[in-house]
Amino acid sequence: MVGVNDGGSIEASYALGTVDGFSKLGGLIGVYRQGGVENCYSGTNVKGRYLYIGGLVGSHNLAWGIKNCFSYGTVVGQGGGLVGGIDSWASIQNSFWDLESSGMTTSAAGTGKTTEEMKTLSTFTSAGWDFVGEAANGTADVWRMCADGVDYPRLSWEFSQNGDLNCPDGVGLEDLVYLAGRWMASTPATVGAADVNGNGRVGIEDFVVMAENWMR
Repeated sequence: MVGVNDGGSIEASYALGTVDGFSKLGGLIGVYRQGGVENCYSGTNVKGRYLYIGGLVGSHNLAWGIKNCFSYGTVVGQGGGLVGGIDSWASIQNSFWDLESSGMTTSAAGTGKTTEEMKTLSTFTSAGWDFVGEAANGTADVWRMCADGVDYPRLSWEFSQNGDLNCPDGVGLEDLVYLAGRWMASTPATVGAADVNGNGRVGIEDFVVMAENWMR
């Protein structure tokens, strides 16, 4: 998704696909120098022929943070499951990679988990991740996982853009109740996953999208 991040903030984003090259390659970012990276994931398959190959980030150079991120794509080359190479003072917090699907048992940073653990909600909530359906880690409802053992976590906006705001999957009464509970909210902590159109507030435009997808 990003070749070199030299100051921009990346939040609530993901990347899928294939990256094939020489060195300093990552599923989300090739070279990360500065700027925040938070609440992101990569399922990209990454293949490199030299150093610093990582499932999420190839090379992490400076003391800027990566927080609440994960990767599960295959990684081929000299590097690691989550991060290929990292400076000693750089910060990685509460971030994971799939030991099995990546084919990597080591990483320059992050915590390796089995596929079963990566598809278990408590793996992430115990690390402070903010999910739909819990309030202990916040009310912004950044992430969503409706059942253990089915899939990796996904960003709540991936569902809400089609009117699906709450578990279970599909648009129904649970989503209408969720929308009503956030009606006219206008801050990240209060809009949660109900800001369907991404304008920063919950209102009639969001209800219209839900109505168009009702019972789908």
